[in-house]
This record gives sequence, C-alpha cells and structure tokens, in this order.
Amino acid sequence: MKYIYTRKFHSNAYFIALILMTISLPLSKYTMSVFQFLLVALWFWSGFSFSLISKYYKNNSFLKASLKLFIYFVSLPAKNFVAKFQVFFQNKAAMILVSLFILHLLGLIYTTDFDYALKDLRTKLPLLVFPIILSTMEPIDKKQFNILMFFFTGAVLAGSIISTYVLLQHEFTDIRNISIFISPIRFSLNICIAIFSLVWFTFKKGNYNIILKSVFVITIVWLLSFLFIIESGIGILIVIVISICLILFLIFSIKNKILKFTLAIILFIIPLLLFVFIQDTINDYYDVKAVDYSTLDKKTALGNHYVHDTIHYGIEDGKYVGIYLSRIELGKYWNKRSSFDFNGKDKNDQMIKHTIIRYLSSKGYRKDAEGLSKLSDKEIKAIEQGIANVNYLYNPSLKTRISKIIIGYNNFIYDKNPNGSSILQRVEYFKASLQLIRNNFWIGVGTGDLPIAFNKQYEKMNSPLKTHLRWRSHNQFLSIFVAFGLIGFIWFLFTLIYPPIIAGKFKDYFYVIFFIIMVLSMLTEDTIESQAGVTLFAFFTSLLIFTKKD
Repeated sequence: MKYIYTRKFHSNAYFIALILMTISLPLSKYTMSVFQFLLVALWFWSGFSFSLISKYYKNNSFLKASLKLFIYFVSLPAKNFVAKFQVFFQNKAAMILVSLFILHLLGLIYTTDFDYALKDLRTKLPLLVFPIILSTMEPIDKKQFNILMFFFTGAVLAGSIISTYVLLQHEFTDIRNISIFISPIRFSLNICIAIFSLVWFTFKKGNYNIILKSVFVITIVWLLSFLFIIESGIGILIVIVISICLILFLIFSIKNKILKFTLAIILFIIPLLLFVFIQDTINDYYDVKAVDYSTLDKKTALGNHYVHDTIHYGIEDGKYVGIYLSRIELGKYWNKRSSFDFNGKDKNDQMIKHTIIRYLSSKGYRKDAEGLSKLSDKEIKAIEQGIANVNYLYNPSLKTRISKIIIGYNNFIYDKNPNGSSILQRVEYFKASLQLIRNNFWIGVGTGDLPIAFNKQYEKMNSPLKTHLRWRSHNQFLSIFVAFGLIGFIWFLFTLIYPPIIAGKFKDYFYVIFFIIMVLSMLTEDTIESQAGVTLFAFFTSLLIFTKKD
C-alpha cells in the first residue's frame, strides 16, 4: 500500500507539472523555464519514498537518520539517471529528436562566436530535456490528455482576453504588440493549436453535452476573431490550410453523397471568399475618383494656398493623400500641439510630417490647421507614436494588414526601400540566406556564427535594410541550412519526419494538426530559434509522441 501511495503521489505531481507547463506555453516565458526544471527534478527524484524517510527517523537516531536521508537523496537521482537512460536508449524516436540538440553541439566545432553559441544552446535546451523526460516517464491516459488540452486552451483564451484588454487601454503603432506575454507569431501558433483541439472536442461523438460544445464553438469563434484582430497572417493561413485538409479528409472518408457534395462546395468557397476579400481590399485601396481640379478650393480657411499633389503622396484607402495640403499651416499648428518637431521623426523613425498627412487623410480631413484642430489629444499622441492611419488605431483587421502590405510594396516600388513591409524584408532575408548557403554549402557557418554571417552578408549586398531590421532567415529550414549546411539540413528534416513515423503518430489527429502548424510556421519564421517557439515545439512533439496514449 505504501508503494502504491508513493507511486500515486509522484504520478499526480508529474501530471500537475505537465498542466503547469501547458499553461505557461502561451502565458509566460519565465514559468516555461521554472516548470521545465520542475519536470527535471521530478524525473531525477521519481520514486522518492516519504514512508522510507519516516522509517529512517523512527528506527534510528536523528544524526544517523539524517545521514541515511542524505545518502538516499543523493543516490536516488543517480539510480534514476541510469535506469531512465536505459529506457531512453531503447526509444529510437526519442534519440533522434535529441540528436537535433546534438547537431547544435557539433556546430560548436567550427563556430567562432562562442558567446552567442552558448546562448543559443541554452535556448535550445528544451530539445534535449523534453524528449528525454517525457519518453522515460509514465504515459498519460485519454482523460488526462483531455484535461491537459483544456488547461492549455483556457490559458490561450485568457491570453487573448488580456491582450484585448491591453488593446483597449493603449495605442499601438503595431497591433501585434498587444501580445504582451510571448511574441505575436508564437502566440498565434498556440491559438491555432487551441482552435483545432476544440474542433476535435466539439465534433467527437458522445464525449460532451450540448452546453459544453456550445462553449467550445463560442471559444473557437472568439479565437478566430482574435487572429484577425492581431492581424496574424500566418495564423489565418494555418487555419485555412488545415480547414481545407480536414474537409478533403472528410470528402474521401464519408459515404453520404449529399454530404460529400456539400463539403466539396465549402472547399471551393473557402479559397474563393479569401481571394474575393483580398481583391476587394486591393480594389478599395486603389479605387480613387478622378480629380476635377477646377472644383477644388484653392485656399484654406486662414487664406493660405493649398497644394493638390496627386503624385508624390500617392493613394491610400481610395483617396489621394496629397489633396488639400497646406504644409505651412500643418507645420505651424502642429508645433503648437506637440513637442515633436514637424520636420523631425516620430517614435517609429518615420518623418512625422508624412505621418500627420497620412493620418489626416485617413480621417477624411483636410491637411491644414482646421483638419489638425479636429484631432483629439489622444490622436496627436498616436501620431507621435508613428500611427499613420486611423484604422491602425481603431480598426485592426486583416483588411488593415493587407493595406499595410500594399503601402510597403508601393514604397518599395517608389524608392526600392523594403523597410516598410515585413514581407519585402523577408525577400532580403531570403536573398542573404541563399548567398550564405552557396558560400557554406556542406557544413554551414556553425552554431554561433549566424548573426555575424548575416551581418557581413547584408554589408556585401549593400542591403537597404535598417540595422535593427537585419534579421536572420525568418525561415527555419533556411536557418538550419545556413548554420549546418546540406548535411545538417537533411538531418533536420529526418528529425521532423522519422520519429512520428516509427511511433505511428501520423494517424493521430492531434499530432497531425500540430505537425502541420509547426511546418507552416517554419516556412515564414525561425520557429525554434526563440524560447517560446522551441519550448512549444519540443514539449508538444514529446507529449504527443511519447506521453499521449493512443
């Protein structure tokens, strides 16, 4: 009975640690580390017997009992280490996953920047820790797994609600900054996992009553809406791709012809609606009425001359930005309302006069003293922050995100400057990555030399990217190729594909969903190069392959 009690205590402690870990994934980088070390501690001291300690003190003097406790406390981790690694070395999938961390260790052999390399290895520790721990601890049953996913989904929901509250309390030059716990990209990946977990729980027969399923559906709708609020392009893309995959699966697996036909129509409608939405957004952006200059006022209410410029300021939201422009009045009256000089820059490192002109245009106001007087103090502060369009402030959405992309593209066409668009910046990252791959094809530049290599490459390219925007590949596959060459790249692909194959996990709904989310994110982001990203990847990969019972 004492053994059963001890085992139950450790099983419960381990399961609680897993719950705390899942809650941390969308909410806290700090507790990610804390509960990761908690799992390590439980791994080393699993089987710790409180009844045995009680027996020591009951049958021995205090000094002798304390000595026995010390020996037991030290010897138990050593015994567990040996025993659990015997189990680990019998698990091919776990060893292959850990080899991804070893690949980074091997990259130290030819690296030059050991400071960055050691920092990178600390970030990548989850690739070592989770496969070893979760493959050698006891698995969890279906009920426990469902509880884990409910806690995870609840944490994601809480994070989205808190972020929305932050949005309502502050102004942001970039709406994605409302994700205050982890990066918006990583948070959107958590959201996608939560959405499709709830899809499973909603449509799985017989598990939950109609009230709970209604709550699931409402949560799904909210999380989908939040992806649009946060303007997460990759999150929306993932939802669309997985939805199409699920519909295709249903079409080929069900026998009801009417239902097949209905799903086929839905499959056709989803990309069609997306295309129409994007096309309408682009058309609305450029659909500007021809200007009849003879009907335009020539002077402001204060008697200053307007400039009607339809060339240099371009088009935004279906309007010529440079119509009804009086720079003299704007400069004079702006400097009365703000400490930011009219000819200086805003906090987003943009010429503030251009930010003012664009913001007034988005409001439909004339660019003169009268138009400026209509702005509230809150809007003046928003302009100082670099917000150049009222929609960025009050109407964050996919449409607003597309408009930003169009503006960045127009700026690039006009002056070959990619700094205004994250998509065009990625083109520069891609160019630099390919050149580095050509120059370091077989073994790459090493674990620690990625930042140095990219900085040197941008200099060679005479890249117009600003210094603070000169990032790495923003593509996990390219990052691995640059760091470890063709050999490392092939091994990376092997570590992604082989473990779930030998574990039979490509038949598991949750793993397939997670795998698609990770692969799609790796096409546009360095997913496992950040703490939040690598922890999400390593934890869920290990949980779904080793811990979750089929």
